[in-house]
Amino acid sequence: MDVAEARTVLGVAAGEGWAEVRTASRRAIRAAHPDVHGRAATATAVRLNEAYAVLRRARQAGTLDAPPPPPAPPPAPAPASPPPVGVAVAGHDTLLLAAPPDEAFALLLEAAHRVGNVSYVDRSCAIFEAVVRQDDETCSLVVTLQGRAHGTEAFLTLEAMERAASLPTDRILARVVDALVAPSR
Repeated sequence: MDVAEARTVLGVAAGEGWAEVRTASRRAIRAAHPDVHGRAATATAVRLNEAYAVLRRARQAGTLDAPPPPPAPPPAPAPASPPPVGVAVAGHDTLLLAAPPDEAFALLLEAAHRVGNVSYVDRSCAIFEAVVRQDDETCSLVVTLQGRAHGTEAFLTLEAMERAASLPTDRILARVVDALVAPSR
């Protein structure tokens, strides 16, 4: 039994002092004493004594008037589920790979070699760049990886090199997925 429940059993509101607790306890035990009301009141008297003991211990510990602890925070949302077959598209610029980051990096780097020409690799930051052609334009495809509990997320950014513009990644994303699932040549 906690302090709040003990206060409820004795009929004492939160914030009432020790004098009110003692008075309420004595009044309640007199009303439910087994000597007056027979054996049927024994369980009630035991519960009243337990409540009084809980409040007495709280008073001795200095926590009788302490506010109740805050409610527990809600559980964290469940992470995205891993792709069932190795790779899945999550949004217009993200791939989910069911592989640890180092394996996913190697797989994506190999796929980038099939899609274009890899021009920059930094394994320490899990990032690489490939020069690709799309819509008769030369583009920079930058792939960054982030390890997750369920695998690895790869984020793709496509920038035109001949003009200042970001391009939609949908088609290049599809080409990378095809290169990932296609057998090595």
